[in-house]
Amino acid sequence: MKTPTSLPHAAAPSRMGPMSRNYRIVPARNRLAVLASGGLDSSVMLAELARRGREVYPVYVRAGLMWEDDELAALRGYLRRLGLRRVRPVSVLQLPMGDVAANHWSITGRKVPGYHAAVASNYIPGRNLSLLAKGAIFCAGHRIGAIAMAPLESNPFPDARPEFFRALERAIDLGVGLKLRILTPYVGMTKAQVIRRGANLPLRFTLSCARPRGITHCGRCTKCAERIEGFRAAGIRDPTRYARRIARRG
Repeated sequence: MKTPTSLPHAAAPSRMGPMSRNYRIVPARNRLAVLASGGLDSSVMLAELARRGREVYPVYVRAGLMWEDDELAALRGYLRRLGLRRVRPVSVLQLPMGDVAANHWSITGRKVPGYHAAVASNYIPGRNLSLLAKGAIFCAGHRIGAIAMAPLESNPFPDARPEFFRALERAIDLGVGLKLRILTPYVGMTKAQVIRRGANLPLRFTLSCARPRGITHCGRCTKCAERIEGFRAAGIRDPTRYARRIARRG
């Protein structure tokens, strides 16, 4: 009878301290991941970052939300029209959230916040946390040292605060061995300011709607309200196709 093989010395707890240094990931120069939803804000941000000479990896995370097929199609169409050589094809990651958020309106399609609802009604618990956790593992596998997302000043959610992003950077460094910078260049900006920055981009092909039909926006949800009123405030013609228009808030 064979004697059971003992565990390698490297696995012993007393040896794990020195070994942990071997798990460090050194990022390649000039690579940047962008959490891209196909929405207006992240699409403008992606174009700006790519035009600064960065090699951009667009990342789309599927969580089981009801608009994802249309969003992903819009994102790919936008990138084709953008035509920037330094932008890689979209990487689609899977992170199903139906088991923990089965009753949320973003998954069921029931009681979608309407045009006049508060922006806070768009809150999906842990949305940025889940996106960044999955994105961080993608970055580790591709030796990417920075990941960008586009929360605005109107995002009042707990996982959209600067202190959250800094704490998560530290956690990723500890847990993954990657010093990943989380970039949020549009924090403090309004939708109108972002629209002005992207005025020369193919914004018609971006999608910011909770109930889209292809590239056509419903015109009745809170997301559409932000978009419609953002174009009004920017003083720029809105090229978006809406199924219906509602009078402005207030």
